[in-house]
Amino acid sequence: MKKLVLLFVLLGVFLLANTPYVMKDSKIQGRLNIVNGYSSECMIHEFYTSTGWKQIEGEIGRNGIDGLYYKIKNGHIKEVLVAESKWNTSRLGRSGKNKLMKQMSQKWILRTMDKLQRHKPLSEYNTIKRLIQNDQYRARLFKVIPKGSDSIQIDIYTLKNKGQYELYTFVERKLDPINLKSPKNSFERNMVKAYNTCRATALHKYFPMLKSADVEVLLEENYLKKRDVREVL
Repeated sequence: MKKLVLLFVLLGVFLLANTPYVMKDSKIQGRLNIVNGYSSECMIHEFYTSTGWKQIEGEIGRNGIDGLYYKIKNGHIKEVLVAESKWNTSRLGRSGKNKLMKQMSQKWILRTMDKLQRHKPLSEYNTIKRLIQNDQYRARLFKVIPKGSDSIQIDIYTLKNKGQYELYTFVERKLDPINLKSPKNSFERNMVKAYNTCRATALHKYFPMLKSADVEVLLEENYLKKRDVREVL
């Protein structure tokens, strides 16, 4: 009897190990959303650090400020930039009691700074928080928008807000679409490299069953959809 039970157990293990893993469409889409968000977040770091901003960690896990940067003058932090990245049509969210606190509002930023200070008590956070409290900072929304089958566009919005409910936004810069196959200059080449490198990293992380060749195929698509992933799984 014991031998028969053991045989069935071994048979079950064998069948489980040799059964193709089928991922639900909802799970594929959820992970694709993370991949897209990760790619735009990587691009924001490349964009601002290449222009002289120094990055400091603004997130705990996957929550917090996508891009937290500062500049030093005469040995002291004098400029602070708080930036949020969004992919395509994604919007700023809300949090707090009854979801009244708008993401990237001054109160939301200060609450996030409190969490960062508790998580890692760095002296830089103290200075950054004080400058934010004194309204001595810049707030930006960095959007990466897919255009057609081979281009992306970067829009940068300035955010103005003294409270927690609504944000006043206006476009600061609306860059020309960047062709992923033929970037025109060093800036566009750096953006395309960051975009593809970050997408590849995220695809390997959130779809570990994919082979490198599968990832290369997916990177040929500008706007990844469920069916693209399903075809190579």
